[in-house]
Amino acid sequence: MSLAHLSSPPETRGPPRGERPGPGTAAPPWRLNILLVDDDPADICLITGALALHPSVAAVRAVDEPVLALRQLLVGYKQPDLVLLDIHMPRIDGFEFLVGLRRIPGMFSVPVVFLTTSGLDQDVLNYRRSTASMYVEKPDTFGEIQTRMDGIVRRTIAGVWNE
Repeated sequence: MSLAHLSSPPETRGPPRGERPGPGTAAPPWRLNILLVDDDPADICLITGALALHPSVAAVRAVDEPVLALRQLLVGYKQPDLVLLDIHMPRIDGFEFLVGLRRIPGMFSVPVVFLTTSGLDQDVLNYRRSTASMYVEKPDTFGEIQTRMDGIVRRTIAGVWNE
């Protein structure tokens, strides 16, 4: 499926770095709205469950169909502060979704984290060539998911994506 019809110039979004809390700040001045795009109901349940327990997360919107998520953003659904994205999904994969996402006004600078079960060399190489902020293999336990989500949320708030 071609995403060529989604062309628009990139724009910046989110609070300026100076308005973000520094390391060690007790409470952020804003809480994150997160978009989770994943076609696996079990993974959606675990990830949203872990994020629901995080004090810096205001809301998580899970969409199991990437084309639907793009359409929702195009018609004015609330733009997220962070996108968590699976790679292998029906109709379009995570890399194609990312290309379409970056063409939506206001979405160019939103951090995108590939959260996937794939450890394929080709997927890692494609990630490195993409505009995504991070590549994380999905952990096996709920405790590990909580730990990973905490790190991702902290990076998003701080605006720091160096690995």
